[in-house]
Amino acid sequence: MEEPIVIGKDKFRISEDETARRELRVMKVHDDVIQIQEEVHGIIALVGASSSVNIKKDELRNLIKVVKEQFGWTDICE
Repeated sequence: MEEPIVIGKDKFRISEDETARRELRVMKVHDDVIQIQEEVHGIIALVGASSSVNIKKDELRNLIKVVKEQFGWTDICE
């Protein structure tokens, strides 16, 4: 399997003493399937039954660029 491509990263303050780091990555799983991974470090994670990824506008632009250029998905956003 290929290494994930970073499409966004940032830091945000969660308390007076702690700053969390966030990294958003994408990787190709199959010819027509990609996986978005969001890693957040510095906070306690709760386990739940669902999962979501927050994506910023510039990260979405980067995602579209990566899937077109790196993964060959030329029919995205035509």
